[in-house]
Amino acid sequence: MSTRTTRPERLADRRIFPLDVEKWLALKAALDAPKSDLPRLKRLLSEPSIFPDDQAVSV
Repeated sequence: MSTRTTRPERLADRRIFPLDVEKWLALKAALDAPKSDLPRLKRLLSEPSIFPDDQAVSV
């Protein structure tokens, strides 16, 4: 198995992501910022599904 194929699995298993102070403060600011209004996404999600009811995809 190559490093390229194992890298996603290693990343998925990580639970701790060390950040320096500057990056930590930027992350906190992004998480604390007011939510953005995304009208195009809202419109997309309000459209009827392209899947039949018996094949609905749940998330």
